[in-house]
Amino acid sequence: MNQTPGMESRASGLRRAFDLSFALPPSTASPEVQDHLLIRVAGDRFAISLREIARIVAEPKVVPVPSAARDLLGLVGVRGGIVPVFGLASILGYSQGSDSPRWMILCRAEEPIGLAFSELEGHVRLPKSGVYSDENLRATHQYLAQVARTDSGVRAVISISLIVATIRNRSDRQRLGKE
Repeated sequence: MNQTPGMESRASGLRRAFDLSFALPPSTASPEVQDHLLIRVAGDRFAISLREIARIVAEPKVVPVPSAARDLLGLVGVRGGIVPVFGLASILGYSQGSDSPRWMILCRAEEPIGLAFSELEGHVRLPKSGVYSDENLRATHQYLAQVARTDSGVRAVISISLIVATIRNRSDRQRLGKE
């Protein structure tokens, strides 16, 4: 499947913005700002801290595999490696939908994990004061503990590290159950 010209241009712009966020040496980068990726899942707006993302992939070629893990969409090849890809919608409690997700983030983790979703809105740099904890949100949603105030409104921030830990724990339990 070829990328549409608009999507190719958008992916190129996001790659540039992502790369530029690492261009400043750590000593001169302002600790007062945080970079976030803005996405939609099932129409709801979310943000993800760029610190938790290793790579963004447009239109990943996900190969389905049989699995007991309901969130596992399949496997994808990334830079010579094979990465399991999970549906972010189903992890967050939405129905996954029938069409394949158009975007995937590669989580910054010891062993790579991909999280796929369908709508990418862009990148935003926020002051640290624009991202804050919300205990009510945390109490009702396992992977959401913070809120980001953006120009386009308030968004829940998805904790990728919590999602990765849950996936790892699940796969460890399944592995132990088979032994």
